[in-house]
Amino acid sequence: IENRATGRLLVYDPKDGSTKTLLDGYRYTNGVCMAHDGKSLFFAESWACRVHRYWLEGPKAGTAECVIRDMPGYPDNINRASDGNYWMAWLGMRTPSFDLSLGHPDMRKRMTRRLPQDEWLFPNINTGGVVKFNEKGGIVEAMGDLTGGAHPMVTSMREHKGYLFVGGILNNRIGRYKIAGADPNWTSPASYWGAKP
Repeated sequence: IENRATGRLLVYDPKDGSTKTLLDGYRYTNGVCMAHDGKSLFFAESWACRVHRYWLEGPKAGTAECVIRDMPGYPDNINRASDGNYWMAWLGMRTPSFDLSLGHPDMRKRMTRRLPQDEWLFPNINTGGVVKFNEKGGIVEAMGDLTGGAHPMVTSMREHKGYLFVGGILNNRIGRYKIAGADPNWTSPASYWGAKP
C-alpha cells in the first residue's frame, strides 16, 4: 500500500553466511524465479506492473532489464512451465482509482491511519489470474476468473505432472487445471534441481 521503492534483490552465500544486495529501488519486488537456462532469473515488480530479468552470467551479467511492462494486472509469484515458458500469478487487475492512488503517498498514508483495513482502496483483487510468458517477455497465454467466484486474488501457481495448481493467500481452496499437451511426468523440483537418482 505504501508503494515505496524499497524492494530489493538479495543474494545469500551459504558458505560464509553473507548476504548482499544485487538490486534495489523497486516497488514491491516479488516472485523470483530462476530461468531455465540457469544464467538469469525473473522477478516481478508488483505495484509497477512489470517483470524484470536479472543476468547472473554471460555478457549482460550483473544487469537487469524490464521484459514485461504496463501489464493490466499486478504480478505476483513466477514459476517455470514444462514447455520452457514461465507461469505468473496476477493478484488482481488494475483499476483507474488504485493507479491514481499509487501516485499520492500522503493520501494512502492518511487512508491507512484513519480507515479500517476493510475500507482501504485496493486493486481489483476479485479478478486474479495466471499468465504464461516466454523468456523474452512475450505473453503466451492468459487465464482468469473474471467473476471472482472460484479463484479471486491468485498469488501462486505451480505446474505439476500435467496440471496447473492455483492458490491465493485469501482463498480457502486450491484450483487444479489440466494443461493441454503438458508433459504428465514433469515436476518443477526436477526442473530446478534435477531428477532424483
